[in-house]
Amino acid sequence: MFPAIVAYNAPIQMSTDILESLNPSQREAVETTEGPVLIIAGPGSGKTRVITHRVAHLVMSRSISPWRVVAVTFTNRAAREMKQRLVSLLGEPAREVAASTFHSLCASLLRRDGDRVGLSRNFAIFDDADQMGAVKQSMLDAAVDPKRYKVRAVLASISNAKSQLITADTFGLKRENYFDEIVHRVYERYEQILAQSSALDFDDLLLKACLMLKHVPDVAEKYQGRFAYIMVDEFQ
Repeated sequence: MFPAIVAYNAPIQMSTDILESLNPSQREAVETTEGPVLIIAGPGSGKTRVITHRVAHLVMSRSISPWRVVAVTFTNRAAREMKQRLVSLLGEPAREVAASTFHSLCASLLRRDGDRVGLSRNFAIFDDADQMGAVKQSMLDAAVDPKRYKVRAVLASISNAKSQLITADTFGLKRENYFDEIVHRVYERYEQILAQSSALDFDDLLLKACLMLKHVPDVAEKYQGRFAYIMVDEFQ
């Protein structure tokens, strides 16, 4: 099924009425609520406005419970802006909308159900400094010289693999050169250190959540039953 495509470029002014304030293309995007919809628009044209108005329209005009709607974006700043706009449109019910970053949403799923894939619900999240330290230690443990192979480069390769949902085991099957062999050795030890620390890195939040939903059918069914509408700001 191909999504409906709506393109527009003109910014608009806020209005009390959630539909009255929109231009024709934006209104079409807001009112097209069933099936996949792809919105193509330039910077400053009101993409976030359309998403928040679409959520408000679902709740106010289609009687969709706000807790059944997900709205995700990439940065904390964008998530805060989205939440603020939803509150201005919906009031208190807006707080029930799962509006957050991708990482925050996945972290919340793993906090609730991560034990189904062997995770502690109280897992720590490694920041960049933690990751660098863990990868450097992993390199030493795997007899890989950090002076010969840059820690940042090895971490970047591991991060890139995780972003493609490639686990350490799968990475080992896809090795193409000697550097891949080095990364694989470090990746395996790095995963052990994370497990020993009951920790995940930022890439794990997405990877582990995706694997959980893929391989634990009843967990996937639970969220399929809960979330009826998913909206993504700046899809990539």
